[in-house]
Amino acid sequence: MRRIKHNLGRLPQVRMGHHRMPDAVLGLGLLGAIAVGTVLPVSQAIADPASHRADAAAVATADTQDANRDGGQAASRGEERQPVQQDQAQPQPQPDQGQQAQAQQDQQAADQQAKQAAEQQAQQAKAEQEKQAAEQQAQQQAAEQQAQQAKAEQEKQAAEQAAAPAKKTYPNNLDGWIEEARDVLAANGKHVPSAKAMRAAAIAESSGNPNAQNNWDSNAKIGTPSIGLTQMIMPTFKAYALPGHTDIRNPVDNLVASSRYCDARYGNMDNMAAARGYGSHWRGY
Repeated sequence: MRRIKHNLGRLPQVRMGHHRMPDAVLGLGLLGAIAVGTVLPVSQAIADPASHRADAAAVATADTQDANRDGGQAASRGEERQPVQQDQAQPQPQPDQGQQAQAQQDQQAADQQAKQAAEQQAQQAKAEQEKQAAEQQAQQQAAEQQAQQAKAEQEKQAAEQAAAPAKKTYPNNLDGWIEEARDVLAANGKHVPSAKAMRAAAIAESSGNPNAQNNWDSNAKIGTPSIGLTQMIMPTFKAYALPGHTDIRNPVDNLVASSRYCDARYGNMDNMAAARGYGSHWRGY
């Protein structure tokens, strides 16, 4: 085929717009050119082998040139088509610089807000921790202060108890009642009769019974019976009782009021008891 093309290239070329020729004529011409190109080289080879070899070399050189020319034309056509393809490609829109700057500013503002929010949360958390620590410290200090106050109060009470004399106790019998009554009179600055006089009055009047009550004598008939350890009527007892000792049936309170009555009427209880023999010849007083 390359030989045919080479031989065809040697034929006189008639430049005519083939699109103006009828199709049949164009086809016949093409067949004739092919036949001539095929027969002519064969006949030349038979007639002159050397010439045929030269022609073959020329054909090879022509083929190489044609290949180079075809490659160059193909490259030229590619270069010619490339601008068309580039022209046909849609241009990519370029981002606006103003929009890019605005987007960058928005991002920076968002980052700054996020940073400020994080710092604010950290500050709030720190403040809450400090508040809780302060409350715990205040509670601890209050507890320590209360403990110190309680300890100081206990120490004070212990000191007062140690400084104060031990409270005297008395037996719950006639001797104990007499002893306590004498101490009450002394503590209030009153005359203190002898225990013998107090015993004589208690035994003679009630046989030593603090709950004794006379419901048959003249006092009882007028509504004021004699009551208690020394058988006192209520009006007399109230007149001579000391503050804090106002229970007529309490033996100590009864002895205290009776002693003060004797002081007022007889000078003292010993004078009254001695006049009655301390019980050997007792009569009402």
